[in-house]
Amino acid sequence: MEPHIYCTSYCNKGHRLHDGKPVGHECHVLPSKALASERAGDTDEAIRIIQAAKPLRTHRGVAK
Repeated sequence: MEPHIYCTSYCNKGHRLHDGKPVGHECHVLPSKALASERAGDTDEAIRIIQAAKPLRTHRGVAK
């Protein structure tokens, strides 16, 4: 997977780190800070950030 894309446990698929948009699939746009927290190993903080950001916007996905 490309370095600017992170495979999150939220959906087990890639999201762009800079804006949280899903790559190659329809999903919620995740907060960049949540992706960074999960990537750093702090899943509890990632969950808190996502919960605080709800409702999350759905996006059709960007091309790979």
